[in-house]
Amino acid sequence: MNYAKVLDAALQLFPRKINVTCINGITGKMVGKYKIGLEQLPSAFDKPVTLEIAGHVWRVVQANPVRADDFSIFKKLTLHVLDNEQLKDAPLGYNVPTQHMLQPAMTTNLLYHDYTLEISQDDWLQMEFLPVSALPQIQEELALIDPILLTESGSNPLLGYDSMHIRNQTANLGANIPFDAFCAAIKPQKIGNLRLKGNRFIENGFALQSDNYEYYGTVDNGYITHLCLPSFDCIDDEFSQVATTWELLLVNWCSANVIMC
Repeated sequence: MNYAKVLDAALQLFPRKINVTCINGITGKMVGKYKIGLEQLPSAFDKPVTLEIAGHVWRVVQANPVRADDFSIFKKLTLHVLDNEQLKDAPLGYNVPTQHMLQPAMTTNLLYHDYTLEISQDDWLQMEFLPVSALPQIQEELALIDPILLTESGSNPLLGYDSMHIRNQTANLGANIPFDAFCAAIKPQKIGNLRLKGNRFIENGFALQSDNYEYYGTVDNGYITHLCLPSFDCIDDEFSQVATTWELLLVNWCSANVIMC
């Protein structure tokens, strides 16, 4: 049983609200106090975070406490934030330590009609299924990301990364899975479109909702060229089935780690 999924379901039935106090990161004045669902907050403020609170978008530059394990118990969280205007002059680094070399082509065409998954530019291809056979190549790429993550050790990770690595050594790797066979294996409840946040739809993009996961990627001539997850909790039967059937591993590029069965 996937206990993380059971916990998520329980939280949806009985959502926990966190008392969030927002303080302007420059003026020090209180912006406001809000009650926000725990599921709307990250598990940890350990990387650059942007939140929409009461219809307003804020960049978080300081959080106390940092981890959900703490603020979920005490139900209190203090955030120092900047708005979009203040961000223009703020000395912040990159939002992510790495990005894929290839950016997706855009289209207005809709291939599916169940739903649409929106992802940000920063999240594009960041948690990626790749062939196990390519592990040496993947490790070489990860070795170029590690120093960026280590540089941030001891500093405030919410302020961003000093540099960003563009992945080119693994840019041409992909899943190469027949789309129909993949759908037959995971039995998706919904098949949807993929849209870049603030932009149009991604050409040949798809999104799939199964019992345990949401997948996204691109398809070319009936084959999945890129297969990714927006998020990952733990290895379960479905993950193991996907990984072993097509001899794949999951790379979390922003954490510079590899998940294998």
